[in-house]
Amino acid sequence: MVLPLILGVGVTFVAVTIRSGLRAWIVYKSLTPIMIARMNGIRITRSEINYTNKFQSTKLSNELKTKLDQFQGGFYPTMTESEAILILDISSKDIKKLDEKLLKRKHRGAMILNHPDKGGSPYLATKINEAREVLERSVLLRKR
Repeated sequence: MVLPLILGVGVTFVAVTIRSGLRAWIVYKSLTPIMIARMNGIRITRSEINYTNKFQSTKLSNELKTKLDQFQGGFYPTMTESEAILILDISSKDIKKLDEKLLKRKHRGAMILNHPDKGGSPYLATKINEAREVLERSVLLRKR
């Protein structure tokens, strides 16, 4: 009677330990060297940081690379319509005919590329959803 209980508690303990370890490993892989330095109390000055603000990827078209290189990055505390348009990759041609169907298609395309279940970032997925909500309330959206 006691043996199955002890075995059950032991297996549960091992499973929870492994799950916690895997979650910690996923968080560790996402840390940048600057984040690790800050967590360890190491002060890094701007002159010591050797990086560019340019987005570098070989999988993007030249047009999209140019757009991303011009954008400095980061998110505003409260999302604006212009930021939402950038996040959902809505072009100036698309703004003129922006309706619920086009917004849904752009949102879906962005979510397919950045969904957390497919290796994307949960933070980016949240920002994509927030961009959709901002544009749904926007005067730019044509209501039918």
